[in-house]
Amino acid sequence: MVKSSIIVPAQSTGSASRKRSMDQDDEHSDNNNAEKATDDNETETKKPRLEMSTASRRRGQRLFGVLLGTLNKFKDDSEKRSEGEKKRQEIDIKLHEKLANEKKELAEKMQADKERREQELNMLRVRDQRILDEKRDATNVRHKEYTANYLKTTTTPVLLYRPAKLTDDMEKKLSQQKEDAQEARKAYEERREQRMKEDEAEDKSALEAAEKRHYHQREQRDDDDNERGGDERDNGSMVGSPRLESPAPEDAVADRDE
Repeated sequence: MVKSSIIVPAQSTGSASRKRSMDQDDEHSDNNNAEKATDDNETETKKPRLEMSTASRRRGQRLFGVLLGTLNKFKDDSEKRSEGEKKRQEIDIKLHEKLANEKKELAEKMQADKERREQELNMLRVRDQRILDEKRDATNVRHKEYTANYLKTTTTPVLLYRPAKLTDDMEKKLSQQKEDAQEARKAYEERREQRMKEDEAEDKSALEAAEKRHYHQREQRDDDDNERGGDERDNGSMVGSPRLESPAPEDAVADRDE
């Protein structure tokens, strides 16, 4: 048998060695870069802090104080504004309630005025009827007094006559008619006096009602004036409510100029 052997060229061995050396150089370079970066970071972290001068420190304190003052001012203005809004809401609620009450009172007043006018018209109708009844009664009484001096026929229509010579029966009948006429006159006078008393009572009642109505109207006007004055005072107090404004401190202006 013939023994075989593999011959490796010399160039291949050289290229492998060069490749290993290049890898080692790259690894060494990476290590150097990492160490350099670590040194740079340590250098940056170890930089000393810049010391601020006294003027700069005071200036920063003033600016911080101005900032706190502005924030506190805004907070105070916001609280005052919220209180003002609450007061305005309360005033609006009061105004709505007042408007509803005024509408209700106006409706009640209109209904009362309507009933009063109807009552007055009814009183006028009753009085007119009473006057007509009184005139009718007066006419009947006068007619009865006039016809009491005459005799009446039993025929239709009734005729009045007076004989020149009266019998006893005729005289009795005329006397009875005169007595009836006197009784009718007396009853008429009583009714007339009663009607006059009723008229006086109605007039007095109407006068008292008018005075009472006038008194209530005057009280209502006074109450409305008082409520209107109170609302104006409340609205006046709301007019002077503070307004939110940005402060302009002189220290901050001086610092900016510096």
